Amino acid sequence: MIKPHHRTAILLAAAYLIAVMAIVFWPTPVDRPAAGSLKSTLEWLHLHGLPKAIGYNQVEFSANVAMFVPMGIIAAAYFKKMLLGTLTGALVSCLIELSQALFLPDRFASGLDIVANTLGAAIGAAAYCLFLTSIKGRITPGTLQRELATNTEFDRQFIHQDTRQ
Repeated sequence: MIKPHHRTAILLAAAYLIAVMAIVFWPTPVDRPAAGSLKSTLEWLHLHGLPKAIGYNQVEFSANVAMFVPMGIIAAAYFKKMLLGTLTGALVSCLIELSQALFLPDRFASGLDIVANTLGAAIGAAAYCLFLTSIKGRITPGTLQRELATNTEFDRQFIHQDTRQ
């Protein structure tokens, strides 16, 4: 039986993945309609103290990083390993860029996008692993019995490691 919080996590992951697929496989660059507004906003911000080194390319790179942070969290949670979370993000990013190069003539495949997406996945995977590490010490004897009775083999190993320390 799927627990309510697992069902919610699955629904959120599915919604996220659908949104990413819509963004990356849109036939034209998704930032094209907003490019003029973004440039105007950056010019205004530069006039009000934003360093000139931060421009359109840096904003686009940051957006690619941010878009893949949830991917890293989802993959690390699924595989229970930070490295696999990061590698999943890198592989998905490579497949996206290859698909854009082959099938979407108005889109531009970019190695820099792969770097940004992989960085985002690594940040997400690291955040997930840090979260697990932070809650590891919060397990009490009462919750230990409940956890052992209801969770997966990984969770049992995780809790068993905690009780040996």
